[in-house]
Amino acid sequence: MKAISWVRKNLFNGVFNSALTLATLALLYVSLKGILYWAFHEAKWNVVPDNMRLLMVGPFPPEEVWRVWAMLVLTLLVSGLLYGSVARVRPPSWMWIGALVFYFLVWPVIFPSTRFWLALALLALPVGMLLGPLIPRKWLTPISLLALAVILLLPTAVNPNQWGGFFLTILITIGVSLMAFPFGLLLALGRTGKLPVFRTLSILYIELIRGVPLVTVLFLSWIMVPLFVPEQWRLPDLISVSIGFSMFAAAYLAEYVRGGIQGVPKGQYEAAWALGLSGSQSARYIILPQAIRSVIPALIGQEIAIFKDTSLVYILGLFDLLYMALTVTKNPKYLGTDREVLLFVMFVYFAGAALMSYASRRLERAMGLGTR
Repeated sequence: MKAISWVRKNLFNGVFNSALTLATLALLYVSLKGILYWAFHEAKWNVVPDNMRLLMVGPFPPEEVWRVWAMLVLTLLVSGLLYGSVARVRPPSWMWIGALVFYFLVWPVIFPSTRFWLALALLALPVGMLLGPLIPRKWLTPISLLALAVILLLPTAVNPNQWGGFFLTILITIGVSLMAFPFGLLLALGRTGKLPVFRTLSILYIELIRGVPLVTVLFLSWIMVPLFVPEQWRLPDLISVSIGFSMFAAAYLAEYVRGGIQGVPKGQYEAAWALGLSGSQSARYIILPQAIRSVIPALIGQEIAIFKDTSLVYILGLFDLLYMALTVTKNPKYLGTDREVLLFVMFVYFAGAALMSYASRRLERAMGLGTR
């Protein structure tokens, strides 16, 4: 009854709204009829599970794939610990139910040979959220640094030229974020500081990078970075591209942090001076914590942009998710499956961005952002 009442109140509460609702339904029917018929009758969805390993890890050696799973489990576990410690919330019931449904219904189709690792990956995040509030916060930094060191060391046993698929996409996202944030923080401090040299250099860098397309920066870093390294220390293309990507992302992160710094009330600076804190101490203990807290939505938005923009590296020949998807469509066995594969890639990017957005909203509510 409530549903019928809502429909009458919002969709059929007058002649104009009723006609508009019927016209919209007719348009949706005409638009979706062909798509739904193709999706359920003509699409060859078997191309996705048949090539799941290739899409997820690319040319990564099959006997070393456990390293990728271990990195995923550690990342989810530490993410859950940090989130649970900050938000002080238990994992929602849908997370447990979704893990069970995925494990028992989906894994036989797309992950038939990785039952053990998949179970660990599905449980890592909620278990971390449960343990987060129980672990003293002073232990979180050492635990995070140790996990990060292990995560970075695990894939080094494999040639970087064999890294690929969604694994490479996530690796570039994490690597770029880790390099771009501290650099962006320094640029923000330089632009808001009182030293003319650093302020001018920061402004020139930020405005120059923000005025250039990302593709141009990626090509320049791919070509220019090796020129600064001796021939015997030649860096893999992945490192060169990641450096350029980080330089680009840092310029945008710097502007977000600068906005947060300028939003800190003047009285906070005066209070820091009254306490006898130096400039660096004021920035570390008073200004930056408030500034970063206020721009968390913008920082998460930039993180989502980094995640999606990693698809551009396929232009340089890196075996990311999009590159592997296009490779699958060129297989004679799967000719004509471009739409199915690209729709799967679109879903993967959408799911990743949606999860980050959801975590951001939960974190904002836990920290009281947007409330008085």
